[in-house]
Amino acid sequence: MSKINFSTPCFLILVLIIGISGCGGDDDYARGFDDPPVINLEECIAYDFEIDSLVYNELPNIGFNAEVLMDTTAPHDSDGVILFEWQGGLYYHPVNLCHRAFGLISAYRVTGDSVFYDLMRKYADRLMAESMEFDGAVYFPYPFDYHVNQQEEGLLTAPWFSGMAQGEALMVMVRTFLATGDSTYLEHAHKIFGSFSRLHGEADPWTVFIDSRGCYWIEEYPVWEPSMTLNGFIYAIYGLYDYYQLTKSIEAEAVLKASLSTIKNYIPYFRRPGRPSYYGLRFGHYSARYHLIHISQMKHLEKITNDTGFGDWADSLYLDYSG
Repeated sequence: MSKINFSTPCFLILVLIIGISGCGGDDDYARGFDDPPVINLEECIAYDFEIDSLVYNELPNIGFNAEVLMDTTAPHDSDGVILFEWQGGLYYHPVNLCHRAFGLISAYRVTGDSVFYDLMRKYADRLMAESMEFDGAVYFPYPFDYHVNQQEEGLLTAPWFSGMAQGEALMVMVRTFLATGDSTYLEHAHKIFGSFSRLHGEADPWTVFIDSRGCYWIEEYPVWEPSMTLNGFIYAIYGLYDYYQLTKSIEAEAVLKASLSTIKNYIPYFRRPGRPSYYGLRFGHYSARYHLIHISQMKHLEKITNDTGFGDWADSLYLDYSG
C-alpha cells in the first residue's frame, strides 16, 4: 500500500487544545452517533514493538505560538495560569494546563527566554499543587461534573480522574525535569507512573483496566462500563513514551508496549469505512475533528514503534474521510 503524503495544513498544525477543529467542518454528517461495533473476544495479541528514540523535533506536543502563550485576556490566576470556564465557575482543567505547559516548554527550548521558563515552572507547579495522592500514586482531579458524550450513564462526578490527564501530566513532569534539572519534577513523574498499575476492580481511583480479551486500556473517562475513547488513550501513550525514554525502566517499557498492543488490536473497530471513525467504542460517538486527530496519532505511533501497520491505518482513515 503506497503511503499518503500528509502535507496539507491540517497535518502541519500541532493540536494543542482538545476540541480544536481540523481543517474540515464538523457538519451533521461528520458528527453524531452510530451503533457501537461488535467486539470479537479473541485473546489480545501482545506485540514486542521496537521502541525508537526520536529526536526532539519528531516528538508530539512540541509546537508553540508565543502570542497565545502570553495572552492574558482569558481567565487566569495571579500567577498567570489559565482557568477553565464551566457552567458559571472557573477551574483548573488538568489537560488544558498540560497543553499550555507543552507550549511553554517548547518555547523555552527554542528561545531560551526566561519569561517562558518561569511560566513553564508555574504550570508544572500548579499541576503538582492540584494533584491528589492515593497509596503513593498521584492523580490530577477534574473539579466539575461531566457527562461523557452527553450520555446520562456517562456521568462523572467531581473529583474525577482521566487517563489522558495522567499521561499528559507525566509528559509535563518529564519535560520540565529535562528543562530545569529539578528532581522534584522527576519524583512527581515517578508517582504519576504509579497510577498506571492501579487497575479497575483493584484500586480506587483508577484510570486503567484489563478488558475481557486481556488488553490493557488507559481510560480517558473512567466510567463503567468503559467508554474506550481512542484519542485520550493515545495522548496518554505519548507521556508513557517520554517517561520510558528518560528512565528506560522495565516497568515503563511493559506498560508502553501493552498500551500500544491494545491500539493495534482495536484500531479496526474504530474504523467506519468511508466515514469518520468512532471517538469511542461504548457509545458509538463519531466526530470528524477527532477523526483527523486519529490520523495524526497513527503517524506518531508509527514513528515511535517503527511499525508500518500504524501508518497503513493512518492511510486507511485518511481515505475514509479527510475533512
